[in-house]
Amino acid sequence: MDELSALRKEIRDLLVERIGVLSDSDQVRLKQHAQHLGMDNRQFSFLLQEIHLSINWSALRDQQEGPDRVLRPIHIFGAEVRSLEKLGEVLFGNRVKAMKYLEDGVFLKENVTYLSHQNVDLAMDMMELHAGDQDAERRFLRVCYQLNSRLPFRIGVASFSTVVEILERGWINHDFFLDIYRNFSIGHLQIWIYRLFPELASLLPSINNFPNFLSFLYDLNSNYPFYVGKELFLQPGDIVSKARKAGAFWKPLLASIDDNLLVIWLERKGMGQLMSNFKIKTSALRAVEKPSDDLSMYLVQKFLEALEPEVEVPSISVSVDKVSFLSIQAKPLLQPIVVSLQTKGYVRVTVGLDRDIPGITVSKTRFSLSDLHGEASVTLYFNVDPSKLIKNNLYTLSIIIHTDYQLIEIPVSLKTVFPVWGFALSLLKYGLLGAIFFGMIRLLVAAASPQSGWLLPELAWDHIVAQVPINHAAYIFIFILAVVAPFLIWPRIKKIEQL
Repeated sequence: MDELSALRKEIRDLLVERIGVLSDSDQVRLKQHAQHLGMDNRQFSFLLQEIHLSINWSALRDQQEGPDRVLRPIHIFGAEVRSLEKLGEVLFGNRVKAMKYLEDGVFLKENVTYLSHQNVDLAMDMMELHAGDQDAERRFLRVCYQLNSRLPFRIGVASFSTVVEILERGWINHDFFLDIYRNFSIGHLQIWIYRLFPELASLLPSINNFPNFLSFLYDLNSNYPFYVGKELFLQPGDIVSKARKAGAFWKPLLASIDDNLLVIWLERKGMGQLMSNFKIKTSALRAVEKPSDDLSMYLVQKFLEALEPEVEVPSISVSVDKVSFLSIQAKPLLQPIVVSLQTKGYVRVTVGLDRDIPGITVSKTRFSLSDLHGEASVTLYFNVDPSKLIKNNLYTLSIIIHTDYQLIEIPVSLKTVFPVWGFALSLLKYGLLGAIFFGMIRLLVAAASPQSGWLLPELAWDHIVAQVPINHAAYIFIFILAVVAPFLIWPRIKKIEQL
């Protein structure tokens, strides 16, 4: 394109944009361009007139201002208005001024009556619309869209011509998605949809809450994605994959489940029956269990299994195949058993005995395992108290470890015998301790006596009082010590020997 053609196009575009009236700055700029091409003022004027005459101004005004425009325009907010459509456009583009314009409806009534060629019925309908909503923002939108049904919908500074365009932006930015819901919750989006897209009106709910907002979206298009927290998921399987990798994701996922938000999406995906079965199970669990982190994690695990039935279920293993002790003596027996999670997931474990025998117990009867939350393995203890068992009697039973997916039995064989070696060692130990104790008493007696020998050579009964040592109080103390010390030591011995 040569420079003259470019100038002609520039002039034409400006004339169309300004509807035939160029501003002084427009004319100065165009003249400078023409002078650069060697044209004088006379030639520029002829060129401007030629282009002006080539434009079908009537068709252009029909397109921009409507075929029902009036000949004498009204001036509002610096613009010429010749039709109702143009009035709606000007009001929509000047929101702050328009809110003032619409405060009492006087200007609106006059302008609508004039621009509608004195159509009083139309003016009355518009005034009824104006008076029907006391919220200034909704009234502004109702009036603008009633005047011009081709106006876009604004969210922030962005404008959109279709509902699909709005939602596409929402799937890119979560904050913008929340802005869409905010406009839905206060009824602004519905005003636009009712006026511009009446075919979608049947999908709009009567209550503007978030679940109904999601229902509207997925009734509109069931292939739309879903937000869990701020993260977007295209397919249900993507949620399962995320949950099996990130433990922190389970909390927002459970919130979406509890609020019945995720279920809305899945039902539109054709998974309504699966979700109904899941709701029945969760209702039964919540009826018998108090809210807890364990219950929450368990519900998420069951939800993932319902969402993807082919998912690998949690599997556990135990560290022992059997327990066999056939010569238990006096000391209590503690046999550690490690229960470990072998796959991904969250599983509840129940441990018990197939027979109730006094003196035989397990340290833990209920616990949970998870590769993402808490522990992936737990050590429990199989406890045997020989004092409560019959000597030389063989006990056979099983340790039962149960989950929703597995049943593990560990056979147990036990027999207690008389503790010969333990009894002999106890006799030797306490005999030695007794000897040491009485030896210490004898040493204390010797230390308290003024004689150097162990015993006096003779006892003179005629002078028995004279033979009482001067420090006889020490002898009394030693006597009391010898009597009281065994009683003081006995509780300690009971604790040590577990008597």
